[in-house]
Amino acid sequence: MRGPKAIIFEVDGTLVDTNVLRARAWQDALARYGRQVRLPRVLAQMAREGDRFLSAFLPEAEYERYAEELASYHRAIFHEQYLGRVKPFLGVPELLRHLRNEGWRIALASTADPDELEHYIELLGVEELIDARTTDAEVDLSRLNEEIPAEAIRLLGLDGTDDTLAIAGLPYDVEGSVRLGVRCIGLVCGGFSEEDLRSAGALAVFGTPQDLLTRYAESPLAADG
Repeated sequence: MRGPKAIIFEVDGTLVDTNVLRARAWQDALARYGRQVRLPRVLAQMAREGDRFLSAFLPEAEYERYAEELASYHRAIFHEQYLGRVKPFLGVPELLRHLRNEGWRIALASTADPDELEHYIELLGVEELIDARTTDAEVDLSRLNEEIPAEAIRLLGLDGTDDTLAIAGLPYDVEGSVRLGVRCIGLVCGGFSEEDLRSAGALAVFGTPQDLLTRYAESPLAADG
């Protein structure tokens, strides 16, 4: 195959509909610490800062003291109240199967906990279509949006980024892929606009995984296949 040999999929907001649910869990966690924060503000911070966005809501002294504890509380809330409500976006198994038939290798790169990622893989029914997977448990947490796709590239045995494309639904993840030197396709199903994703560096933007499959022939995937 000419061009990129592998695709790295972000998972949250790309393959599964989790962004709003995660934001609501952050709202719940912040409320415990006396911070009432509106959902759009939480989502806006997630769009650019990922899980390191707590400094936008806490004074520096409180951030240093409570950030780790608050993040653990958020994980517990998400698992207990929201994980069971996660739904897959349309067309994920069909898109991944088509990509495999076209000769692509597929990696999943996620900031989710490892057990969450396994749950999503089972929910999607794509276990046999994945060549590699990685989460924030394996990387330097100071640069999540760069280190996670970088680890996926390593696990796939690739020498560099020229042979890779990324697909993401969060501007934060698009920016990380671009900084790493990986071209990225954006999906608006994660709740962020085409403008948000293009501003972050996406070379093309589609709706859902199903939309990307339907319009495959006009996408960078076909051009590079």
